[in-house]
Amino acid sequence: MCGRERGTGVGGLWQGEGMAIRLGSTVINCADLEGMTRFWASALGLKPSSTDPDDDFRVLRGPAGTISLQLASTPVSARDQMHLDLYTDDQAAEVARLTGLGAVYVRHDQNPDDDFVVMTDPEGNEFCVCARLPTFPTLSEQTARSGQTR
Repeated sequence: MCGRERGTGVGGLWQGEGMAIRLGSTVINCADLEGMTRFWASALGLKPSSTDPDDDFRVLRGPAGTISLQLASTPVSARDQMHLDLYTDDQAAEVARLTGLGAVYVRHDQNPDDDFVVMTDPEGNEFCVCARLPTFPTLSEQTARSGQTR
């Protein structure tokens, strides 16, 4: 699920004054660093910190956020322990675009408070493409409301 509880997040109930911690990156273990770099860089418009073929860790950054990819030393087999929620105003178009990049459609869950499509990346890691509900503020709106700057 996409976690659309009101009053949580930036400027919400759990944020304390002068909080010194923030999410820096989500790390995805992978077997094919180059393939996953191409997929996630294209999917989210991110730029890799390096393209050195000897990399075993790579950070992808851009306006959509930061994802880190780590070359796994053992086969990646544990699924569903972590996933990304990607928010969009045009869910159908993004699902089509991501499918064209190599993602696989799993299922579409809809209810009045939550609407998301579960997909997998080229290595089988699940992620959700969430329809942004009108009542859920963007990060920019949350930041502006709380008086913080990025």
